[in-house]
Formats: sequence, C-alpha cells, structure tokens
Amino acid sequence: MQIVLALLLILGTAFAQTDFMVAVPGVAIVVGIFLAAMVMFSNMFANPQMLAWTKSEYREFVAAIILIVIIYAIFISPVGLKPLTQAITGEENYIDASVGVIDNMLYNETSGYDTAYKYIIRAATKVRIGATYSPWLTIPVWIFSLMYSSSPLAGVSIMLIGLGQATQGLTNVIYLYEALRLLIIFSHATVPTIILPLAFALRIIPFTRRMGNTLIAVSLAAIVLLPLSVIIAGEMNNLIDYPYVVIDDIDDLDAHPWAMELGSIFCGLKPIRFIFSLTDYGFAALICLPLLLIPIIGVGLFVACYTLVSEVVYPIIMLVVKLAQLILLVIWLAWSEISVGTKGGFGSYGWPGEVFYILLEFLEQVNNVILVGYIDIVLIAIITISGAKAISTALGGEWYLAGVERLI
Repeated sequence: MQIVLALLLILGTAFAQTDFMVAVPGVAIVVGIFLAAMVMFSNMFANPQMLAWTKSEYREFVAAIILIVIIYAIFISPVGLKPLTQAITGEENYIDASVGVIDNMLYNETSGYDTAYKYIIRAATKVRIGATYSPWLTIPVWIFSLMYSSSPLAGVSIMLIGLGQATQGLTNVIYLYEALRLLIIFSHATVPTIILPLAFALRIIPFTRRMGNTLIAVSLAAIVLLPLSVIIAGEMNNLIDYPYVVIDDIDDLDAHPWAMELGSIFCGLKPIRFIFSLTDYGFAALICLPLLLIPIIGVGLFVACYTLVSEVVYPIIMLVVKLAQLILLVIWLAWSEISVGTKGGFGSYGWPGEVFYILLEFLEQVNNVILVGYIDIVLIAIITISGAKAISTALGGEWYLAGVERLI
C-alpha cells in the first residue's frame, strides 16, 4: 500500500509542472479514499482494532487538512504576513525587505562591509607606495660608478599587517552575508512550490506523518523565520551607533614630499627621458644634424660640433643632472629623517604618525562592524534553528534535526 501511495504521489506531482501545490488535493483525495476503504474492510471483517486505527487516522487526516489550510493562508498566500511585515519594516514583501537589510549591511556607503573592504584596499595601496619608495643615485667615477639608494620609510609597511587581518575578517563576513542572501532567495523560489507541497503530501499520508511535520517546520523556518530574523537583526542594528568605516582623510596617507614631486620630473617628461636615453653620441648627432644642411662647410661644422657636444657639452649636462639628483636625494633624506625621527615619528607631525593614527581609528571601526556582523549571524541562526525545532516539536515531528543541531 505504501508503494501504491508513493506512485500516486509521484503521478500527481508529474502533472503539476513546476508548482507542486496542485498535487496536494490529489494526495488528500487518494488518502481519503484509502481511509474509507479501510473503514469498509474493518466493518467487513469485524475488526475493532482496524476500525479504531482508521478513526484515529481520520482525525489526523482532518487535522492535516486544517493545518495545511492555515499554513497556506498565513505563510504562502500574498496577504498572509503582509500586516506584520508592513508594521515592522514598512514594506509589504518581507522577502524583499530581508534582502534589502542584507544589501544595506553589504553596500552601505558609510558602514557597509563592501565599503570597508574598498577603503582597506585604497589605504594599503597608499601605505605600500610610501613604504617602498626608494630613491637612488648613480655617481660615475672614471671607469666605474658608485650607486646609493635608501628606503627610509620601509618600516611603515608593518602597518599593512593590521590591514591584512581586517581584510580576512571582512572576507568571511561578506561571504556569510552573500550566502545568507542567496539562501533566502533560493528558499523563496523553491520552498513554496516544491518543498512545502511535498511536506504537505507527506503530512497527509498516515505512514509519513512525522517526516511531513519535520519538513513543514524546516520549510517554514526557511521562508518565514530566516527572513524575519534578518529583519529583526537589521532593526536591532538601527538602535546602536553603527560603526563608521569611511576614511575621510585618506589622502593624508600619501607620502608626497615636494622632493619626490621634483624628482618625478625626470621620470614623467618623455622629452627628457628620450634625450637621456640617447647617450653622448646619439645626443651629439641629434643636436648637430642640422649643420649638414649648410653647403660646402656643413660636414666640417658637423664634425666639430659632434666632437664638442659629445666630449664637453653632454658630460656637463649629465653632471648638472647628477648634481640635481644629489640635491633632491639629500632633501628627501632630510625630510624622511625629520618625518620618521623621534620628534616627529609618532607625534603630531610625521607621516608615519599620521598613518598610524588614521589606520588605528579606521581599524577599530572595521573591527566593530565585523563583530556586529558575527553577532547578527549568530542571532539569525539561533532564531531560525530554534524556531524550526519548536515548530517541528509542536506539530509532532522530529525535535532533533541531525547535522543542524551542532550549529547552536
């Protein structure tokens, strides 16, 4: 008989296409016919035990029909929870309201996890640029050259460790909330049309009543308790002074002394870079080339000019350039010593001090927003899972949800 009922259930859902709810009345009719046949057989064979069992199942059958109608009217129909959710959130659709709460947690311009993540990336980029800036100078000495380089702000890179740890925490929270949003959307799309109708059918069938009650509890937790718990968490967050994860003075993280700006001229202007790349012979040829246009004496003038520029003018230019680089390097080192030194390092002046205090305040706020996120996730899990257990127990289903019990 169980196999026959299972086949009838599969046959009914096969004609339901994507919405299996229309198969529930068919299952109810089949079960009703089965119970009527059992009454007839119990009277035919004069079996009082079978008759008592059939009457008991009839009461359970009527209770199942009433339960299904109540659940459908309250939780599935478009007007069921509308007054409650409208009173709490001001919106009629509680699913959209819960997704909106999650989107606000993720993408809020002043307190969202995604906003904090972006500011961490920007701050880390600025600090790394300053910490890895290494000016250098090459001084030619006859047949060899001397090169000097320095990285006076390299120690600031230790502050990147805190930013990296904050990034890991934000990544975990963002993953949890993205998964939570996907779970709400997935449950809203599949539970009312597939899982809950199957739970109703199992609840109607006498031999799978306990399984049906458990599945009804899990379904209601997924489409009702889960989004409502997200809305409750969002309303609780509105009651606190929510962390502010925007770095208003993020430009102060730039290490840009005027010595660095002057030094950028040698790298930023393409004409100067092109001239320096010609070497002495190429530079002399470029300068003296127009002299070849002079008739008769042009070749002689070119040779004389070429020798003068390559042997005298170009070395003088390079000497001036090296001297300018040396002056800029001295200025840069002097600025870095003042900025990193004991007097200005972590006081109210130096660039490392500014980086430290800016990142200290920012990371405190990021830590708070991550902590709030974890508290909300724990609250949502407790409400949803405990509610599923309570509903399952009240309906007569399993009170122990295997695998889910360990989450609380």
